[in-house]
Amino acid sequence: MARRLAPSKHRRMSQTLIHRLPFDAPAMLEYWRRDPHDAVDVVEGAMYRRVVALNGNRAALELRLEDGVIALRCAAWERAPRSSERAALREVAAHMVGANVDLAAFARAVAGDPTMAALERRFGGVKVPQTPTPFDALLWAILGQQITTALAHTLKRRLATTYGEPMLVRGTARSALPSPERLAALDPEALGAIGTTRAKSRAIVEAARAVVDGSLDLEAIARLETEALIAQLCKLRGVGRWTAEYVAMRGFARTDSLPAGDVALQRAAGIAYGKRYADPDGLRRLAKRWSGWESYATFYLWRTLSKPAG
Repeated sequence: MARRLAPSKHRRMSQTLIHRLPFDAPAMLEYWRRDPHDAVDVVEGAMYRRVVALNGNRAALELRLEDGVIALRCAAWERAPRSSERAALREVAAHMVGANVDLAAFARAVAGDPTMAALERRFGGVKVPQTPTPFDALLWAILGQQITTALAHTLKRRLATTYGEPMLVRGTARSALPSPERLAALDPEALGAIGTTRAKSRAIVEAARAVVDGSLDLEAIARLETEALIAQLCKLRGVGRWTAEYVAMRGFARTDSLPAGDVALQRAAGIAYGKRYADPDGLRRLAKRWSGWESYATFYLWRTLSKPAG
């Protein structure tokens, strides 16, 4: 089904995203709500809010996920938007909720694996949430390297409040993550003030500088096959295979990325399939059963440990 928009039936929401079913809206909101103190990804009831960057402009995106409908509106623009920016906002919103992901194809792909088929039925409609941009996913993945998710959320809050540029929406400042340009101008030592290690601070600043100077062209690598995309990301300092695979899954919407080095994924696979699959080699053997849908199998296995995960 192609993405398209129609007038919203929700009062004050301007458009409705047409999306493939099934779609578990409560699960998506639950994921965004993982950190109740999050100042960037904000959930209030069925409403999700985030400031997103669009070609030099910024928009206060609002999504209402309710009654089978994904209603979209922009609460404010930083400057008067061009028509291309309005279209870009619609594309970002559709990307974030996986509007075009065909879960029926996932179900068919894993039908021969009784264990994964059971998880697909259990979590039917759950889609992998995407970050607004691949750089956002890269930033989150680096922050989360080798620490708990709770601590990663703390670092994200500090990053937004310390170095982000708030956007004024109806008289209220909404927090936002810093842009690549803002991060590229920082001294890595200064970034460490939020609690990141020296290695992470350097990795974040150097990744931002690579985006700004064009040596990391996110639009260009988005056209690559997944393995080639991962290889390009791994050229960055501080970005190993796990980080690159995670970014492919959550920033580039690749359905075929397998972060086999993820300890939580190994634990989930060991519980669901047996200890012989609880290591990277075992996971890669197992993933042959999910060809093309490794990202979704990963996300569903994570959910067996704690909802939501990742």
